[in-house]
Amino acid sequence: MDSPLMEPLLESGTVVVMDESRSTGVVSAQGEKTVDDDDNVGGDEMGDDAEADEMAARMERRLAALPGKAHESEPFTIFRVAGPMRERNRHLYEPQMVSIGPFHRGAGRHLAAMEAHKWRYLRDLVARGAPLAAYARAARAMEPRARRRYAEPVALSAREFAETLLLDGCFVVEFFLKGEERAEDALVDAAWAMQNVYNDLLLLENQLPFFVLERFYGIATGGRGGRDHFVSNVLVNYLTVDMGASQDAERSRPPDDGEIHHLLHLYYHWFLPPEHRPPGSGCEASEEPVSKPAVDERAPWQLPPASELKDAGVTLRAKASPRSLVDVTFDARAGALEIPAVESYTNHAIFANLLAYEQSRGRWELQRLVSYVLLMASLVDARRDVEILQRAGVFARGDGDGEAAAFYAHLGELCPPPEFVDNCYAGLFRDVRAHCGRSWNRHRAVLVHDYFSNPWTSMSAAAAVVLLVLTVVQTVYTVLPYYNPG
Repeated sequence: MDSPLMEPLLESGTVVVMDESRSTGVVSAQGEKTVDDDDNVGGDEMGDDAEADEMAARMERRLAALPGKAHESEPFTIFRVAGPMRERNRHLYEPQMVSIGPFHRGAGRHLAAMEAHKWRYLRDLVARGAPLAAYARAARAMEPRARRRYAEPVALSAREFAETLLLDGCFVVEFFLKGEERAEDALVDAAWAMQNVYNDLLLLENQLPFFVLERFYGIATGGRGGRDHFVSNVLVNYLTVDMGASQDAERSRPPDDGEIHHLLHLYYHWFLPPEHRPPGSGCEASEEPVSKPAVDERAPWQLPPASELKDAGVTLRAKASPRSLVDVTFDARAGALEIPAVESYTNHAIFANLLAYEQSRGRWELQRLVSYVLLMASLVDARRDVEILQRAGVFARGDGDGEAAAFYAHLGELCPPPEFVDNCYAGLFRDVRAHCGRSWNRHRAVLVHDYFSNPWTSMSAAAAVVLLVLTVVQTVYTVLPYYNPG
């Protein structure tokens, strides 16, 4: 329905066409414009230029607010775990008892109880002597540097972020100090609480930059012992209590390859220390990424199951004095695949976050733990494979439910596809394939399996050989007089 205000214009035979930004002219009833289009070209261009300049100025202000410089890599060390596998395994990557850092701050009611403990621990830390203002000044000073360690924007103001650093950092430091002093505390003394806090402190998404913890530890102790004492205390008393690992003083030293990023990085360094090994001895770093060979020489990126390796003449045995869990080697002369013994399959969360951390380090970093998990997942494909590795001493006996196989199969799902992994066992795979490709090794394995697998079959085979020899001798002595009567 036409508006009364439009009626005079309709009767006069003209229509005014209006745009939100500017008028485009008056058009006659026959469709002729009273203002030519060319008359406004210059004005349109000037308007577009002004809008572009305004947009550029607005974006320039945002660019100027970014930290760092152009072509300078950001120092990201704390990431969220990405991908669909995370959504199906959230319990492996999200804190179950205590949140540390901004990613899971106030994430759920199940974390609320520990927020009260954080304030209690802060009070205990301040009671050691240093005023709260000293921690607050340190937190405000570290806030810009700490914020740049997180790989995604943190939606907290500078004051809120500094308070998070202060409250969470002081909680971690006091937690370590109470454990070092063996002080009575309901949280530290409760075994279930200790294990849950321990797990949460090693989640990739639940980290504070290590320099924050170092600074607060120095304030609380007056610089007692320095960085090395803090690192060794954390390692010996906390980070090495699981996985059935021994506490080696040599491995408890700080990493010598640069800055410690966070507690998970420190644990990764202890769990997988650098290995100085001769070329060709197994999982080793190279100056260039491992390149896949030609199609006709392409090594498999997964090993056959243990049962197939055994049938192909490969001997599997536990490695004596391994350097780390990933110290898997193949002795080509003896045809022996040596694997470090695995003592525990309980802590899925620690392994999952070590894998996530390793994949966050960059594409040029050697993926030693990912390579190891893919190797083990390929070895234990069935119950028979587990039994073979148990007899070899690699797995503990009594794994009636296939816990080891399920453990590595599940971790294998958290790894990228094998063809996209810079696998540190490429040389080992080639050697194993070459060994399995020799027919003599396979025939010898069948002979040993069928006739020498236990004493009874061995005795039967020996008796058969003796009987065969006697039969041959008897035949010779029977036939010989026929050709030599004298």
